[in-house]
Amino acid sequence: MSEPILFVDDTPETLDLLVRMFGSEFDVHAARSPDEAFRLCETRGPFAVVVSDYHMPGQRGSELIARIHARWPQTVSMLLTGMAELDMAVEALHQGGVFRFLEKPCSRTALAAALHDALVEYRRRDEERNRVEAEARSRDTLQQQNGALEDRIHAQMRALARLQRFVGDLNSCETLERVAEATAQAACEVCSLGGARVVFRTLPRGVAGEIEHLHGELAGSDREHVAFATADGELGALECPCLDLHGRPLDATDHDLLASIAASASVAARNVLRRCERDLAQQATIFALAKLAEQRDNETGRHLERVSAYCRLLACGLREDGHFRAVLTDTWIAVLEKSAPLHDIGKVGIPDQILLKPGKLDADEWETMKQHPTIGADTLRSVLATVGEQPFLTMSLEIAWCHHERWDGGGYPRHLSADAIPLSARILALADVYDALTSERPYKPAWTHAAAVEFIARGSGSHFDPRVASAFLARVERFDRVRAELADHADELAPILQLMSPAARAAAS
Repeated sequence: MSEPILFVDDTPETLDLLVRMFGSEFDVHAARSPDEAFRLCETRGPFAVVVSDYHMPGQRGSELIARIHARWPQTVSMLLTGMAELDMAVEALHQGGVFRFLEKPCSRTALAAALHDALVEYRRRDEERNRVEAEARSRDTLQQQNGALEDRIHAQMRALARLQRFVGDLNSCETLERVAEATAQAACEVCSLGGARVVFRTLPRGVAGEIEHLHGELAGSDREHVAFATADGELGALECPCLDLHGRPLDATDHDLLASIAASASVAARNVLRRCERDLAQQATIFALAKLAEQRDNETGRHLERVSAYCRLLACGLREDGHFRAVLTDTWIAVLEKSAPLHDIGKVGIPDQILLKPGKLDADEWETMKQHPTIGADTLRSVLATVGEQPFLTMSLEIAWCHHERWDGGGYPRHLSADAIPLSARILALADVYDALTSERPYKPAWTHAAAVEFIARGSGSHFDPRVASAFLARVERFDRVRAELADHADELAPILQLMSPAARAAAS
């Protein structure tokens, strides 16, 4: 059952109707007056959503909502108004506290949609409140620690500053190797140790079996071991000597500092693993979708891997050449590499007799084939509407829709030109053309690398963004190496060769 919703209306028939309409879908409650509604909020609330009639005896709905908002700011409130009350309702909306107003009579569909939107807003507010409270608790904990350490010697104050810097360093650690390195170094500096070793083990599939980092030297045989404990079990341990650099045994403060380091490292490691698992699952989903399209096309073998690799090469090359540096962050390039395999997802909507035709398409068939960017964009747009904003899906949509546009406006399906074409699609367009030219197809043998380079050079400023073409031409040797490293195996080329005409097959061999 979803979060509770309260309807407030002085008309019993209206309340009964609302309860009947939404009682099976939501956790619905009803109140016949503002006072009863406020009492319910105190005894059975707070409610996630309050939907109130505007005009009621004794107190207006906007006044009730103002009281509720002051007491329970996370509650999402909506007003039901008639045409005569519209101006007053808009004024109430501008005064704050009202999430949305709905004009009476309101259809069930519109009201249900508004309730779903309100619940989404409530969850956002609740998450924000939890986040603020968590941050406040973290700040309180840190302040308590600072207060307890105020009377310590200068070295201990320096250790605390180093510990705080360590927590900040962990926020930028994107791999377990970096977490291990930062943790071992922090342990040595905070507790004046000659060395420390961090080991992460029992890691999920897709992550290296064991990760270890040694900072300094571990002298002596007596060691301290502090486990990296998480809700999923122990991930490994921090190992360090029992004596510091001055031969002093570690005391209770040192043990507390090591425990704090281990706890922070455990959280950071767990977050890294969650991201790895999510990324692996996401990448597997992307490739599954892309392979679904690819299996119906003549682009077999390692086409998707090559195009992704070419996109990374081009994006990094553009950044090295000084172009789009504000856009081409490491994160953006990683998203591009993940999104690239979905460029032809729209081909799942193209009939087999066209998609698999070994010869040249006629005019009508070509017009049908040119619909695949729109089909792909529409498919990904529907996914986005379901799951919400996702950077890799947003970029995948751009690429699927626009990778056949041309710099001079002569492409399809929208005839975009120049910078109106998304940068991701401009990069993908060149990567895809290079791979298409240098790969076997039923209607042609593979071109040589040199011939493909010449074709792309001629297309700079017409087919391709000249900056993207320039980045390619400055790195043609790297592209040739990747092409060779990710070349299709003979068994992968067999389906294509079978579709070729005898003349084309002879040329390919």
